[in-house]
Amino acid sequence: MCSSSWGGRRPPLCRLPLHPRLLSIQRTLISTLVTVIPLSCLYLAIGTLLFVFYQQHPQVAASAEAKAVLPHFVAFSLPVGLKGLMLTAIILASIDSPLSSLCSSFVTDIYRPLIRRQGSERHYLLVSRVGIVAFGVVLALISWSCQSIENVLWFAFQMFSVTGGALLGIFLLGMLTQRRAKLGNVVAMVASTLLTIGLLLLSKWEIIPLAWSWVIVVGTGTTFLIAYVLGSAQPKAGGISVDPSPQHGHQ
Repeated sequence: MCSSSWGGRRPPLCRLPLHPRLLSIQRTLISTLVTVIPLSCLYLAIGTLLFVFYQQHPQVAASAEAKAVLPHFVAFSLPVGLKGLMLTAIILASIDSPLSSLCSSFVTDIYRPLIRRQGSERHYLLVSRVGIVAFGVVLALISWSCQSIENVLWFAFQMFSVTGGALLGIFLLGMLTQRRAKLGNVVAMVASTLLTIGLLLLSKWEIIPLAWSWVIVVGTGTTFLIAYVLGSAQPKAGGISVDPSPQHGHQ
């Protein structure tokens, strides 16, 4: 799950294909995946450190709900300066990146090639600004509709396990092999997503004893195998043949 999130979804990695040197791209991808481990450990250590804090300070009242421990700690235990800095970082990290990614994908992949191809850059900038407001409203409505969910974090992980496997499978296919499936990638991702949705529902209904954390593993393997089978071997770079014989005729 961490590999899919940090390896295949980050906006900087989406710009790597524009780099002219393939070796630099490969090194960047590998180093990015390697840094996932310490960053994930640091992220998961927050809960452990909060547990240690409340064990060493029993006089400090803790939150009655596990999902509210971090907000409770920020609101009642941090100093005023660090409290504002922490809240600002959380808000910017949770809002800025998704809105930018959604608007960039909408303008580049949908609006520009399908709706208005000959627009000016000023027009596309205006569309992206309107898109930020629109997607912000959509995300706010989604957040409001999920307020009845008891554990939002686990719910988000389960939803990401449905689509994250398809994304990671295509990412690994492009990084580890020379196969290019094109339409086969779409078929593989759709089939993998449908399979993971079915597995997650069967697990929720307790029909099969499958932990939701395995859903992304199954989705990744399914996407990789289907796309690999449907794809063709990519020709090596520089394979353009040139007729060495001299050309005769009129200039």
